[in-house]
Amino acid sequence: MSPQAEDNSAMIHVKHLAETIGPRGSTTPPERQAAEYAAAVMRGAGLEPRLEEFTSPVSGWRPFALGAGVALLVSALLLLSPGPAGGRWLAALLGLVMLATTASVFLEMYFRPNLLRPFVRKGTSQNVWALIPALKPAAAATTRVVLVAHLDTHRTPWVFTRPWRLRLFSTVTALGVAAFVITALVCLAYAATGWSWLVWVALCLAPVHLVVLALTLQPDTTPHTAGANDNASGVGVVLSLAQRLAREPLQHTEVLVLASGCEEVGSVGSKAFIVRHPDLLEGAFAISVDNVGGRGVGVCYTSLEGMVFPLRPSPELFAIAEEIRVANPELEAYSQPYTTLHTDATCFMANGVPSLSFVGLTPGGVIPDWHQVSDVLKNVDPGTVSRTEEFVLRLLRSLDARIRG
Repeated sequence: MSPQAEDNSAMIHVKHLAETIGPRGSTTPPERQAAEYAAAVMRGAGLEPRLEEFTSPVSGWRPFALGAGVALLVSALLLLSPGPAGGRWLAALLGLVMLATTASVFLEMYFRPNLLRPFVRKGTSQNVWALIPALKPAAAATTRVVLVAHLDTHRTPWVFTRPWRLRLFSTVTALGVAAFVITALVCLAYAATGWSWLVWVALCLAPVHLVVLALTLQPDTTPHTAGANDNASGVGVVLSLAQRLAREPLQHTEVLVLASGCEEVGSVGSKAFIVRHPDLLEGAFAISVDNVGGRGVGVCYTSLEGMVFPLRPSPELFAIAEEIRVANPELEAYSQPYTTLHTDATCFMANGVPSLSFVGLTPGGVIPDWHQVSDVLKNVDPGTVSRTEEFVLRLLRSLDARIRG
């Protein structure tokens, strides 16, 4: 169906992305097709979309695999180090390498350039965005909201195929980060003291590094999902809202609609937008819509998100969401923490933009069909998609009303 059709809705977009286009791996031609479709929808709504290319790593897992590989090599070299004098110099060097690697792992988690990324193969991706002006003149608009959903789809890693495997992944993530830090400290302590028993402490951490290496190499051997829930559902909501807001703009709030690329490999598209358009983000809010049509979920917004050191959402947006939840029980809304991975809002938060995410976690904290081959159109609940769209629209209108007040 033409994206300009008058009776367009979120589920029409979901169907087109998940079935007509299908799997949309980061930097792949189908991801480009999805961007072109989003641009056509925005253009059909009377907006002026811009398609902006950027360069992205093709894998979000490979930097962590590289880090684990470096940690294993450091442990082996420390074990094979020469006598006390030469061994201490080598340990000092290895400690510095591990500090740099550990810092790079943290920087990768929070969308910053680091020493690991240059070793990951790159490709070309793109963002599509358009601005919906407020009804009042632009000079009178006192705020801007970025409404973002990512176009790309993830692979189907082993760790996502069972709930216990996902719990294992969360545990291994925490242990892996701790092992990186301890390995660096052990190397530096050995360099300072020459205590040979510290070598065996480092060696005891090697199995953790090995597990991290295995779990972060395996995903890139798997196929991409059709991404009906993750994230055709979010894109469908955002495009449908763009069409509605183009017809009935907010009074004092500009809405910037962003269909981002390469979220699944580290929110690279959102980061590229942040770097390229700091002027558009000054004083702005961001709302991310991601995975919002799963089976058995309600309208869920996050109370916390991000790995290792989670970030809190915008207090203002979260407070408005809570008011809407209480006043509209029929929308079946609730909040949940989300600390397994990240969203585009995590990237905006980490870069100083107050944000809120809508992520379809069940009351038990599970995203249905997440990064699995079962993430197909028949498993998307149109009712949940519709309620999420309505909730986000009410949030935007409530924020706009507060500005007018």
